Amino acid sequence: MEQPRPDDLPTRCYLVRHCDVENPGRVIYGHLPGFPLSALGVAQAHQLGAFFAATPVRVILTSPLERARQTAAIIASHLEGVPVAVTTDLVEADFAHYLQGIPYRDIVWRRPRWWVHMAWPGLLPGDEPMSQMAQRVGRQLERVRAEHPGAGGICISHGDPIQAFWATCDHRPPWALHRLQCAKGGLLALDYRGRELRAKTYRAPTAAPAVEARGGEPEPVSTQHP
Repeated sequence: MEQPRPDDLPTRCYLVRHCDVENPGRVIYGHLPGFPLSALGVAQAHQLGAFFAATPVRVILTSPLERARQTAAIIASHLEGVPVAVTTDLVEADFAHYLQGIPYRDIVWRRPRWWVHMAWPGLLPGDEPMSQMAQRVGRQLERVRAEHPGAGGICISHGDPIQAFWATCDHRPPWALHRLQCAKGGLLALDYRGRELRAKTYRAPTAAPAVEARGGEPEPVSTQHP
């Protein structure tokens, strides 16, 4: 019987947003250091680790920012022999440099370019286009798929890059970047057949406690097909 070629194998990759962050001052942390996971975030990461322990993932790729690396390390602690690698392709959006360091409540008057960003991301200098964020995230998902066909792996990133990939797959306009919400600790499960993305399913972090009771399969919240 002819064996399937690696590129023909069904492969599931996971695009995970880092877990909840310790942020008592309610500031926009962007690319700033010194923002580790909160107690809730640590618990979320362990819940994700318990889920992934029941899957065939072979690698974890993560953004270099502290909250993402900590999420990756906790997940990896549940997975025997699964390596973690850092890549800047999964880092936070460039526009976060402009916003970071101020309280959320002050955005509208201290960072006026935010209004343009919300209306049309990528229009202003220093505001990375949605397509560019989607491309860099997609590169790492393709790396996982190509290197681990039939098994797959995990990419840990941030809200805007994940939502950029999601919106681009759905052929949505740039302003859809903020219409899709991947919560902290949430994930997209991405099902590939070879290079083709066949389906994607969003799973919210609130589903994680139910995962363990059923042996690792999370509760689907909503399903999108490209």
